Amino acid sequence: MEKRDIMDKLKIAVIGCGSRGQLFGNYIVKDERTEFFAVADTSEKALEQAKEYYGLNDSQLYRSADEFFARGKICDAVFICTQDKDHKDHAIKAMELGYDVCLEKPVAPTMADCEEILKVQKSTGRKVMVCHELRYSHFYHKIKKLIMEGAIGEVVNMSQTENVGYWHDAHSYVRGAWRNESQSSPMILAKCCHDLDIIFWLIGKKCKSVSSYGSLYLFKRENAPEGSADYCCDCNEETKKKCPYDAYKIYGDVYKTYNPILGNAAEVRVGRAELLDRLLSAKPNQFGRCVYACDNDVVDHQVVNMLFEGGVTAQLTMTAFSKNYHRCLKIHGTMGEIEGDMEQNVIHVKPYLTDDYDIDLNATNVDFGVHGGGDRLLFEDFVDCVTVNSSSITRTTLEDSLESHRMCFCAEESRKNGGSAVKITE
Repeated sequence: MEKRDIMDKLKIAVIGCGSRGQLFGNYIVKDERTEFFAVADTSEKALEQAKEYYGLNDSQLYRSADEFFARGKICDAVFICTQDKDHKDHAIKAMELGYDVCLEKPVAPTMADCEEILKVQKSTGRKVMVCHELRYSHFYHKIKKLIMEGAIGEVVNMSQTENVGYWHDAHSYVRGAWRNESQSSPMILAKCCHDLDIIFWLIGKKCKSVSSYGSLYLFKRENAPEGSADYCCDCNEETKKKCPYDAYKIYGDVYKTYNPILGNAAEVRVGRAELLDRLLSAKPNQFGRCVYACDNDVVDHQVVNMLFEGGVTAQLTMTAFSKNYHRCLKIHGTMGEIEGDMEQNVIHVKPYLTDDYDIDLNATNVDFGVHGGGDRLLFEDFVDCVTVNSSSITRTTLEDSLESHRMCFCAEESRKNGGSAVKITE
């Protein structure tokens, strides 16, 4: 491993400049230890925005990952924020060229691809972190600390709920990039590898077997309301009034200042309604489609039951049918319970021998930001990990991440086979 001068800035490239790439780009330019060295994306709009937002010049813009990698190793590290199916090729190429890698989740859409990435990581010796930022969130980090301190004795059972939000599910998993398994990943992997990773991390033991049930319940053509059209712009007004998934409602009201189809962090401004109408009335238009007339096939609800070493059990519920987008959990221990809601950032601790008490993280004046502050802290961890030449300080290693991915793939196998239990083997 080459040694770095402590005064040198860590030069970072971002491969894929969608919402996640932009988020990390913001951290790069604000951190005095790092330099935004290059960006690669197939979208000219994304490149022009990156040039403007981050003060880049034309020589720092690459129109594909392949174009960037063709230059060889020109900086220190890369953030890979491309689509799921591209992760394997991009991560392996980066490591083979000598880059340290921060890799967006999921690692890859198949277990074989995940294991190939791990094999290359071990052979090259490069540092690879996976964006399981929940481990870094103030909420889950505090719960982990409580468990390790013995606040509720030994963990016996844990229940986690991933409330996706009806509007978020409609955008990302019905109309959006993760709507179709063959084009992206199973939803349990794309959305819930976070949740299975945090369950694994909090319990601190390996999962032995899983069983799972779930299906695509609502978002299919036979459930379309009478009188609905294939595009929201053609739907009659009475039907639109009764539909919470109407694209004009979701992108005009729910998303408000953050609107994926209008651009990144689009501000409410004069002319926004006209722009929205123009975008949604254009055909073909992925985000203006009726949610009952899309080519989606991923589930909209799923439950996973898990058996861990030592007889510890856990359950995960993922549902599209929630008003808010948030996670909540309950942990049962031999000496007490822990309950919490990440949206509220309040943890309820209920020991058996002493009085209950609450930990209000809102009173700590910490920066919650995206994923409860997890994204920023993960970024800082990655920079620390690379600059001090030590992988021992990171909270989310590639090898650890593959544990949750095995759980995801086995859960999907179980779901597709009527809920039969699947043993997890390495």
